[in-house]
Amino acid sequence: MFTPPTINHPFTDEMLDFTEEDIMKAIEEIKSNAASGPDEIPVILLKNCKESLAKPIHLLWSRSMEKSDVPDFYKFSHVFPLHKKDSRALAANYRPISLTSHVIKVFERVVRKKMVDYLELNNLICGRQHGFRSGRSCLTQLLHHFDDVLEALTENSDFDSIYLDYAKAFDKVDHKLLVKKLTLYGIHPKIVKWVESFLTNRTQSVVVDGTLSLLALIISGVPQGTVLGPILFLIFINDIEHCIIHSIVRCFADDTRISIAVKSEKDVQLLQSDLENVMKWSERNNMALHRDKFEYMCHTFNKRNVLFELPFVSECYQYHVSKDITLQPVHQLRDLGVLVSKDLSWSPHIKSIANKARQKASWVLSVFHTRSTTLMLTLYKSMVRSLLEYCCPLWHPIKVSDIQELESVQRTFTAKIAGMKQLHYWERLSRLSLMSLQRRRERFIILHMWKILNGKTSNDLNVSFVSRPRLGTLAVVPPKSKSSSAANQTLFDNSFAVQGPILWNAMPHHLNTIQSLEQFKSKLTQFMLSIPDKPPIRGWNPPNKNTLLCWKNERGFTSLWGGQRI
Repeated sequence: MFTPPTINHPFTDEMLDFTEEDIMKAIEEIKSNAASGPDEIPVILLKNCKESLAKPIHLLWSRSMEKSDVPDFYKFSHVFPLHKKDSRALAANYRPISLTSHVIKVFERVVRKKMVDYLELNNLICGRQHGFRSGRSCLTQLLHHFDDVLEALTENSDFDSIYLDYAKAFDKVDHKLLVKKLTLYGIHPKIVKWVESFLTNRTQSVVVDGTLSLLALIISGVPQGTVLGPILFLIFINDIEHCIIHSIVRCFADDTRISIAVKSEKDVQLLQSDLENVMKWSERNNMALHRDKFEYMCHTFNKRNVLFELPFVSECYQYHVSKDITLQPVHQLRDLGVLVSKDLSWSPHIKSIANKARQKASWVLSVFHTRSTTLMLTLYKSMVRSLLEYCCPLWHPIKVSDIQELESVQRTFTAKIAGMKQLHYWERLSRLSLMSLQRRRERFIILHMWKILNGKTSNDLNVSFVSRPRLGTLAVVPPKSKSSSAANQTLFDNSFAVQGPILWNAMPHHLNTIQSLEQFKSKLTQFMLSIPDKPPIRGWNPPNKNTLLCWKNERGFTSLWGGQRI
């Protein structure tokens, strides 16, 4: 167990109090389409009768908290197996999703808010944990990681990353250890006892095609599908950072990666030491690791270094999981849903998502026979375009061939809409009030910059802003590295750390001072729809690269600050 952290703001009795207004707010937070639990109480009933139900629900859970006892009825859950990948015949390829009563989920939201407020107030959650936290996401974690990679490459260092794999991480949480950690973190004793009751003596039945299995007792783990489960899991694994001394740890819930910039064999030994520490931590905390599923990726700053091809050199740059398992570097791997290549080329990822989007588009066109504009655009935006834009500020392409690959999906689909086939793609975009995918990616980058500026997301990249009397708030573009190779500098210049500030500075001045997110989105969309949108497509050469910066220079709609390093 780790040393108890310093707590400047204790969890007082006053912080534990909750009111009927808190209950009503928690009810409002439940999604209207959320499935009912074993009691079959629908969300719509709670929402429509929240004023009447707030008092009895408040009395129920006030008494429960006072006695530190959760009724057994509310600890029963229906488990629905959700298929993840590969064969549907193997139980290991399914993720269990628990459905519990919305009545207890309401109170879980109240308890979770009080716990999160306390943990954030005392800065107790590891800053490198991006899962289930406000203002953090898969995107912020990936941006932070690849900024580390590019920083190492521009400083002429290799960058090694080892991706860990936990076996059923959420289901392996030891209840006794979790309660000890909650106490060490200073969580109020009443909440600790209530959570202990919440976790123990839980029962579940698996539901398949409407048929229930026999009742089973749950002896470990935090139930997936509950409100408290994620924050309890974060607290349980939070102390993993204390065993990683020399390298960088990045986490998204149980997806953990340890990395280090490598300049010599000593750095490899340091990462190996931290890897061993992580495995020891897992044993102490009864967390099982799939050691044979660990993945190792090495990003090299010098792609032509033939020294590493020699056997006696490569043996010095290896990582060992056990006596029998030695990690071999891979050329590609999937990191939080993004296909990452050793050379940091995003072309394989772009081809992958384009193929998936084409398959989904083909399915939509085969199932729905109507070609009306409204229905087709609704299906396209929700089922096809979303696949092409996941984490796009990270892999925003610069190569024309990659841009054409993505635009071809939207170009083909829009041609199927009634009355659009005979129109040129650029004209179809205007007629349908659609942005090109290239323009939308720039919009997402600018929106993320706005969130950084206004504190709505974490500023892990240390993006800086300066105020100018005439130009408003401008972003500082990072300076070029004097020692980096041209290839690595190009990778850095195409990353979010550089492209984000450049695109932000290319906006009209009056937009960068808007403080309301919805208003900023509206004004930014209006501005982007007002300028020409002619992306590169196969067989047609646009008048320019169609980037926001190119149109700015052509039309002069902003000052010359955009695109310059300031």
